Amino acid sequence: MGMTAASDKKRHEELVFEIEAHNYRYYVLDAPVVSDRDFDKLLTELKKLEAAHPELVTPHSPTQRVGGEVREGAVKVTRAVRMFSLDNAYSEEDLNEFLRRVKDGLSENDTPMFSVEPKLDGASVEVIYDGGRLVQATTRGDGETGEDITHNLLTLKNVPGSIPHKAKLTLRGEIVIYRKDLDTLNDEREKEGLERFANPRNAAAGAIRMLDPKEVAKRPLRAVFYQAVEGAAMHRSHTETLKWLAEACHLPTHMKETLCTADQLAAAIHAIDEARRHYPFETDGAVVKVDSYKQQDILGFTSKFPKWAVAYKFQAERASTTVLSIDVQVGRTGALTPIANLTPVELSGTVVSRASLHNADQVKELDVRIGDEVLIEKAGEIIPQVISVNLAARKKTSVPFDMPSACPVCGTKTESRLREADKPELGAESVTRCPNRGCPAQVKAKIYYFARRFAMDIDHLGESLVEQLVESKLVTDVADLYALNADAVEALPRMGKKSAENVVTSIAKSKERTLDRLLCGLGIPQIGQIAAKQVAEEAETLDALLQWSPEELRERVGGIHGFGPKMVESVLLYLADSDERRLLEKLKALHVGRPQVKVRAASSGPLVGKSFCVTGVLSQKREDVHALLRAQGGEIHDSVKKTTSYLVAGEKTGKSKLDQAKKFGTQVITETEMNALLSSGA
Repeated sequence: MGMTAASDKKRHEELVFEIEAHNYRYYVLDAPVVSDRDFDKLLTELKKLEAAHPELVTPHSPTQRVGGEVREGAVKVTRAVRMFSLDNAYSEEDLNEFLRRVKDGLSENDTPMFSVEPKLDGASVEVIYDGGRLVQATTRGDGETGEDITHNLLTLKNVPGSIPHKAKLTLRGEIVIYRKDLDTLNDEREKEGLERFANPRNAAAGAIRMLDPKEVAKRPLRAVFYQAVEGAAMHRSHTETLKWLAEACHLPTHMKETLCTADQLAAAIHAIDEARRHYPFETDGAVVKVDSYKQQDILGFTSKFPKWAVAYKFQAERASTTVLSIDVQVGRTGALTPIANLTPVELSGTVVSRASLHNADQVKELDVRIGDEVLIEKAGEIIPQVISVNLAARKKTSVPFDMPSACPVCGTKTESRLREADKPELGAESVTRCPNRGCPAQVKAKIYYFARRFAMDIDHLGESLVEQLVESKLVTDVADLYALNADAVEALPRMGKKSAENVVTSIAKSKERTLDRLLCGLGIPQIGQIAAKQVAEEAETLDALLQWSPEELRERVGGIHGFGPKMVESVLLYLADSDERRLLEKLKALHVGRPQVKVRAASSGPLVGKSFCVTGVLSQKREDVHALLRAQGGEIHDSVKKTTSYLVAGEKTGKSKLDQAKKFGTQVITETEMNALLSSGA
């Protein structure tokens, strides 16, 4: 390359850096230092330079941030480190319980500091920089797998295509739309005859997954980052990392974190609650995190949440409206749920026209009638619910409501009782139920649930198609999906050849989902995504699960960490049900569900034949201890069993595990003694 080309390359780098810096000042700091005209001059110079030297153009250039090629479909990406959800706190008591757990999880002299930040209400994403370039962006998905949205992220003006940090940097954040930007966007949509977006979150979540980046570029989306996965390798604390992201990398963060002690926590949360109306973005709570990475590491994770963080949800918003009518929905378990149709009212930034009345007891207790003025509440992600009736405003024309004596879908006589009357091990529940398992409403709901992203993840199988498949009797249960052919699907109304082929191909691909996804999709009561994975890892194959005797099932599932008696009995009752077993046998014959890979101990090593249960507060993460023991051949037990060789007891070990160890004659050892075993191979 000659001198002229070299100087052009240098000028190109200077222009890119300067334009990115101005974008940061404008879109992140809201403090521009140049006029729009001067900024446009820089961009025009860059465009001319790239037109003369096309080899300088990259997807990360500010000139290219209007979108790349349209994607044909969603591409799934499995991430290296899982994105966990946060546990919620709704009261001071919940917050104190979180603090108690943190205190119990750390040694006596290890006093934590806490970061308190606004809880962003948007679409969660992961963004990876490597070599200083933005190389990948994905949606949250199920935490482990998300959709690739890299080209969409590159259209966001507040996200730099390149940063000074050259090592790999994995960021977690939210895609949001500022309130003022949503107003402008909605005004434009109204002029075009389009429906207004109800709230910033819906507008952001829908936009970021669009297949055409050029359409994404038209939305006023912004990213706000709140975590760096590699933070612990660079800094001592979370707040240090956030400061570094903003100051050194010019990356957008909320810049509103507060560092405080446990005693100052309530005041810090209250301050965010008071200030949130003035924030440019929507927030419905405060995120509390243990600030020290070392302490986070010691506290670790449950199967669902980090133990070192909690989302404190602010007081639910309420609104008054009128009940226009009451419908009844039939769910996948046959439970009938009364739903109030309301005069539309705005609540938490969303226009609400329906609210749940839960069950017959709730209707009776509230004495809700058609025509009543009611108070509704929306807390977090929960569907709005009716919480009270304004009896003083009741009209004489109000109409009482009774749960139907027959299923509104199939006409079968309903059953109304407390579930504990026939299955006390699962707890009390007031429920009116359609007992007909062939009820079309139940079948549709079960199939739609089975196809959801967190379960079997069957693309192109939406509610309307599920309804057609059931109504046409092509499908009577989830196993029937795997017998569908493209010709039969194409024959349905509004289905073309290509669409039918896409559906059948997607269904066939779902056979390769692992056993945990299958168990989750079956909707076993009380068994969600995490619990399904734990059961799947214990069984490994569907065939093995079906061969367990009731006694073996109680022992094996009962030994899973976090499984209480109700969860164990739920699995037992499901597998004992003749109809459910027939369905499982059909799925097994169709080879649906890949075997679950179980983390196993090394086949050789000094600890082969020995088993360990690890509990209490240790100097390192429990997962790391498990990995060390497995590497030496040791087997890990979630609870103390007859066959457990050692109970490794850290600080604050619970009495129940010590009692179990005494009962079974299990040797109790300290972390130091465990380390001696590992090093000596004794």
